Amino acid sequence: MKLSDLMDDVRATLPEEKRKLIDAVIDKYGADENCQFMLVLMASATKRERRLAKLLLSDLEQQEVE
Repeated sequence: MKLSDLMDDVRATLPEEKRKLIDAVIDKYGADENCQFMLVLMASATKRERRLAKLLLSDLEQQEVE
């Protein structure tokens, strides 16, 4: 299965408002296929899953500073 197929499957489960938000971000900032998949996953994530992702991002950024 290709990444684009997975992305399409996840994207199809999203409400229209979230799909529009993803499209707006992609249009404004650009995104390759991997980044688009990450955005679709984040948009489909629960509040807890998004919090965990934020914690991971924070830890990764802190590692880069050190």
